[in-house]
Amino acid sequence: MQADTEQGAIGVPGQAEARAVGTILMAGAGLVWLSLVLPHPGGADTLALLLTSLAMFATGLACRMLAAEVPLAATQAILAATSALASVLVIESGIAVGQYGTIFVWLTLASAYYLPRKVAAAHIGWLLACYAGALALVENASGYSPLTRWLFTAVSLTVLLLFTGLVVARRARADDRARHFFDLSQDMLSTLDRSGRCVEANVAWERWLGYTPEELRGVRLIDLAHPDDRERALAEATRVFDGVHSVALETRVRAKDGSWHWLRTSSSLSADEQLIYSRSTDVTDLKQVEAERERLLGEVEGLARSDPLTGLPNRRALDEAMPRELARARRAEELLHLAVVDLDRFKAYNDAHGHQAGDRVLRDCAIAWDSELRGEDMLVRFGGEEFLVLLPGCTLEQAEEIVERLRAVTPQGQTCSVGLAGWDFVENAEELLGRADAALYEAKEGGRDRLVAAAQPS
Repeated sequence: MQADTEQGAIGVPGQAEARAVGTILMAGAGLVWLSLVLPHPGGADTLALLLTSLAMFATGLACRMLAAEVPLAATQAILAATSALASVLVIESGIAVGQYGTIFVWLTLASAYYLPRKVAAAHIGWLLACYAGALALVENASGYSPLTRWLFTAVSLTVLLLFTGLVVARRARADDRARHFFDLSQDMLSTLDRSGRCVEANVAWERWLGYTPEELRGVRLIDLAHPDDRERALAEATRVFDGVHSVALETRVRAKDGSWHWLRTSSSLSADEQLIYSRSTDVTDLKQVEAERERLLGEVEGLARSDPLTGLPNRRALDEAMPRELARARRAEELLHLAVVDLDRFKAYNDAHGHQAGDRVLRDCAIAWDSELRGEDMLVRFGGEEFLVLLPGCTLEQAEEIVERLRAVTPQGQTCSVGLAGWDFVENAEELLGRADAALYEAKEGGRDRLVAAAQPS
């Protein structure tokens, strides 16, 4: 996994320190130029001051531009060299006290803030040693002995170092406490910059997805999203940068092992910091439970609409389909026929051969009859040995031909009687079924093993 490097890596050790030292050098150069423009005491070596300040500015600019590539040890060496350059400025100014002493204050603050206590103390020791050399060489001590001025400076900078160190230590303890809570969270916490790159992440990312905080730093988290979810995630990120709080966005994210996990994420923008704070929860198991629940519900609904013996749609499915088919036929002005098919003397067959044999007959009938129907036809087990057939879009003659094919393929030597009725575009489903049922009764009374078509209602 490669970090995004378009604007430099995030959180590179020593980067902030290099930027700070570069800023001090450039500000020091600016201070020199300002002192030469404004009224100042005579005796200063103007050319030397200009050359020294130009060297400081160039070095500072390089530190800022190459901050991500400057090693921490090199930054500390530049910081020490800056102390020496500030002392050189004092010598070149020709006066022991003056505006260039401000650079010593900046260096002390930077040392106390960015460096460990012992290293910071060593830097201040070096700074004071450089200043002692400058006092020994400068011509004008401004009324105080070099020793007195050095002592004043040493006490002032030491107090500044200690006070700043205490403030930094207190902040570090607060940060440690916050980090402790940050890492204790079972949720995946992260902060992102305006490019969508991860600035900081907690250890929960490693627990759930396998990525360590160090591996995520500088990575555009959107690149880990599933391709099908990326556009939606980008749109939501845009809304967050517009100040809209995002709640419960669900996307699939690639784990380190290549598997996909469902994350539910809430995010908000900190306008002051220009950072997005995000909290993500792995809901993969919940999604699997929901999918299994939907699957089971689908199966239950399917079972509720199908006959367990034959697998055909049942009466409930017919009750749902009939109004739909009648409405479609009315819109399209197409004929619709309904056939009621009943096996002849099925009770006697069951009594003679047993219910298992009877069940086999019903299953075989369902298979044989369904194979003779068109794709738009619907075969339903209505109950017992009775079946219904919906025949849309065909004339009476075509419907009779289809029904006769069904009767011809009735398996195991069985016969069936059929009542057929054509819809008149007026009657309801119950009335149509009643006419088909009456026709079936007429077929039974007429000797069975025959088709009777009902007359159209007058």
